[in-house]
Amino acid sequence: MCIRDSRMNTPRRRGRPPALTRKQVAVAALEIGFDRLTMAAVRDRLGVGESTLYRHVPDRDALVELALDRLVGQTAWPPITGEWRELLETCAMALWHLWEQHPGAAAEVARGVIPGAMLTLVDEVCIALMNQGFSAENAVLTCDVVFDLVTDNRRSVEHQPGHGTQDAPSRMDELSASAGAPGSESAEVAAIHAAMADAFASDPRAWFVQKLEVVLTGVAGTLAPRP
Repeated sequence: MCIRDSRMNTPRRRGRPPALTRKQVAVAALEIGFDRLTMAAVRDRLGVGESTLYRHVPDRDALVELALDRLVGQTAWPPITGEWRELLETCAMALWHLWEQHPGAAAEVARGVIPGAMLTLVDEVCIALMNQGFSAENAVLTCDVVFDLVTDNRRSVEHQPGHGTQDAPSRMDELSASAGAPGSESAEVAAIHAAMADAFASDPRAWFVQKLEVVLTGVAGTLAPRP
């Protein structure tokens, strides 16, 4: 029921205002971070009871989806314009940096928690590709490959101790030692392991850029419209 306040000429509702909103839940989840996110952590941060939180998010997956939706939705994405390759490079790097700033987010998306805001972003990129001559099928496949590459790369960086740090060479030595006796490898295998060590020790962003270039070159030769 609404009561009209003659002084303000606006409706006023009876009863107490809502104690909690979905926005507050999402903000609290982002403040906690995906790598430490639990229902209990959100309850403690908001100072609410279990039943209050469960009215908004029934489980952790719903909590993660709500937080991801706010994160992706409030991000200032670069304009979805320009030639298709440049467009994909720009969007891929923007997403890579977003996942970098929020550890654990890439792992959540990789396991299948996809927020609505993410689907909206993919729709917009696919439409931009179709406007440049991609078929709907090829636009979707291209976006899926590129965005999967971003997410998988960030997830792997976060789950590989020492990647891109001074600890990388020793970590690669450990992996090589577990593969066989020291000194038993051929010249070819030694060269491969040396290249792996260089890649493992390289800046994660620079290594990702190289992988992205390989993928986009493949798209240009298979899925992109012919000039």
